[in-house]
Amino acid sequence: MAESAHILVVEDDAFVQKALRLYLEGEGYRISTCDNGKDMHALMEKDPADLAIMDLKLPNDDGFDLTKQLRDRYSVGIIILTSKDDSIDRVVGLEIGADDYVTKPWDERELLARIRSVMRRVVDRQNALSQGADGEQRSVSFNGWVLNLDSRELKDPGGAKVELTSGEFSLLNEFIEKAGRVLSRDHLLSAIYSRDWEPFDRSIDVLVTRLRRKVEADSRHPEIIKTVRGTGYMFAAAIKKAD
Repeated sequence: MAESAHILVVEDDAFVQKALRLYLEGEGYRISTCDNGKDMHALMEKDPADLAIMDLKLPNDDGFDLTKQLRDRYSVGIIILTSKDDSIDRVVGLEIGADDYVTKPWDERELLARIRSVMRRVVDRQNALSQGADGEQRSVSFNGWVLNLDSRELKDPGGAKVELTSGEFSLLNEFIEKAGRVLSRDHLLSAIYSRDWEPFDRSIDVLVTRLRRKVEADSRHPEIIKTVRGTGYMFAAAIKKAD
């Protein structure tokens, strides 16, 4: 995906819409804008975006609902816009499937870095899916689960496919590559989101919770992704090369 990737901005403030359009078009992206859910879906059906920037505080729609709809219906990267002090919005937004967040007022370089980071994950996923079944596929297994590292397809012990967001796959892949090692939140934030950890930043904890709900028999008593108190997390399952 080149710099002409398509970004959809869902934002009700006309000034913010214009500012984002001018800046991102200047960086080589193709931009569409809307301020409500109906137009968002119409644009996505007509000309699917590679990434959506979603303002959670829309006057006539629930930004959280729209974020979940984007995640459920489309293969698109999602960055949510939140106020600087609203950590709850960030947590909930990530919980329902956003890939990353940017706080208002944003720094243009930080926004661009977030976009490029999420876009890389989206591109990796699209490239993996386009390869299909051709060629040798690299797969690993743990506790009966099988993860295809090329197609990013996860199957449960019964063989059923389990959908992963780009962030969830990146986290699982990082855990698998460093299985048995304690990984700090700072390390995981840098590896997954390319950002440094800040006090009260729960984005990694939210992502771990989401992943546990998918791979643990009981996410309240995890056996695969262990919490190491005061430090971070450790992938405790044995990794094998899948047949």
